[in-house]
Amino acid sequence: MPFSQDEYIATAKSHGHSQEFIDITVAYAQNLVAKNLPVIFTTEHLSSILDMPILELKTIINHRSSFYKFYQIKKRNGNGFRQIVSPYNNLRVIQQYINEEILSKIPLHESATGFTKGKSILNNAVPHKNKKAILNLDLLKFFDSICERRVYGIFKSLGYAKNLSIDLAKLTTVELPEDYLKTFEEKELKSYRELVPKDSCVLPQGAPTSPTLSNIILRRLDFRLSKLAEKLKVDYSRYADDITFSGDLENLPKIKLLRSIIRDEGLNINWKKVGIYKKGRKQLVTGLTVSNDVHIHRDFKKEVKKHIYACCNFGVETHLRFMELENTHLYKEWLLGKIYYINSIEPETAKKMMNDFNKIVWTI
Repeated sequence: MPFSQDEYIATAKSHGHSQEFIDITVAYAQNLVAKNLPVIFTTEHLSSILDMPILELKTIINHRSSFYKFYQIKKRNGNGFRQIVSPYNNLRVIQQYINEEILSKIPLHESATGFTKGKSILNNAVPHKNKKAILNLDLLKFFDSICERRVYGIFKSLGYAKNLSIDLAKLTTVELPEDYLKTFEEKELKSYRELVPKDSCVLPQGAPTSPTLSNIILRRLDFRLSKLAEKLKVDYSRYADDITFSGDLENLPKIKLLRSIIRDEGLNINWKKVGIYKKGRKQLVTGLTVSNDVHIHRDFKKEVKKHIYACCNFGVETHLRFMELENTHLYKEWLLGKIYYINSIEPETAKKMMNDFNKIVWTI
């Protein structure tokens, strides 16, 4: 509901508030309105906006770990598992409100292409096509490295009251369970602990607020790295934890300098995913080949074609038995999702695949 200043002043006067109190709270509200943000005075006010009993909201805030489920899913490349920290529905609803009504209103740096409305991996890859050299690096334990105090700082900087900002930060962070931390490799955990103290609460992998908060918090890193790229006459972009520079080989930034900047911003490099790729070698940016315009890698398309061909010619059940695939009840959706992904980058290629996909006789 939009903030009505006249209605607020009348109500405040009817409750016997002083003119000083009214002036202070109106100024507070005007600051938020000027930023196109919802006016929220207190956590109690937030509960009213959410139409949630204050006791329920306070319980979620004070016992947040109890409102998440922790599980792992196999990574797309088959190497290991991705840890997911997913909020239960009552907390997710609150986070969706925070994300849509507050966080989505905050301008991001133009170099941020992940989790950004109107942008995709294609936008991230295009600046790097047909370049002499590509420098790729990933950030180590991206969401897991962004602590509650930094999230609190974001809400406070927007103009929200201190106590409310603390609670908003608690609603969007959680402490990782010991079983989750055991999945870190020894070197990863050592690097992680240099930046994130024990018992810290961090951004959860499965919360709707985490992607947007990470982009907001990394605005300064994006600014610093884009200015560095501009000085070196190379291109820069970031898709979530995936950072890319491209241009002439001799102009690419030195890894030592990047490490210093990234560390200064409270993050670490994932040294397993650092590489420089010259033209003539396979150059990938967020999974797309960029050495000769922007395309989906031929191995990915070849795999999808293989599945479609086998299903059309040998039948779905025979193909699944031969491939020894798990979760066969979702196979149709899995294959269709891959075609949709190809369509987002190469519509003409996907069109033929979809025609062949529609010829499959589905018996599962």
